[in-house]
Amino acid sequence: MGQKLMVVATCIVAASTVASFFVILYYSKKQLVAYRLSLSADTALKFDAAFNSPAFERARSNAAKALLAHSNESEAENVFDFFDTVGLFVKLGAMKDEVAYSLFFHWINLYWRAGKGYIGSKQMDTSSVWRDFGDLYTCVEAIERRRNPDSKDLTMPENHLRQQLEEEALA
Repeated sequence: MGQKLMVVATCIVAASTVASFFVILYYSKKQLVAYRLSLSADTALKFDAAFNSPAFERARSNAAKALLAHSNESEAENVFDFFDTVGLFVKLGAMKDEVAYSLFFHWINLYWRAGKGYIGSKQMDTSSVWRDFGDLYTCVEAIERRRNPDSKDLTMPENHLRQQLEEEALA
């Protein structure tokens, strides 16, 4: 009888240990999800602040002017670098793609479309340059296509692209 009681007690302890493990696993996963969301939000806010800083607004204005004139397009490299970094953060999971889309789709679309010739020429020399920007463009374009299949941004005519660059150049 004493041995049966010991076996039952041991089974109860083992079952409690297994149950505790799954409870800890469940709450650890919830905490990790909350942490990732917090990290994504914090990262996004920092990128947004940098993007809208007066210094970067000047850089964007200079980039838009260069892309409009198809002259001295290297002025746009800082903007391309910015979006390349955003793309890297999205790829690594430090920023959710939906957050990047919400904050930056308009500008990602504008600068990718306006700069794709220059970007392509630079990628002939160094294939990895602005690769994450290209991946980011593909990602946010897919989100736009899913949310708004009739979006004019997906088939942006040249005159609309010029108008948006002109507005950006005035900033």
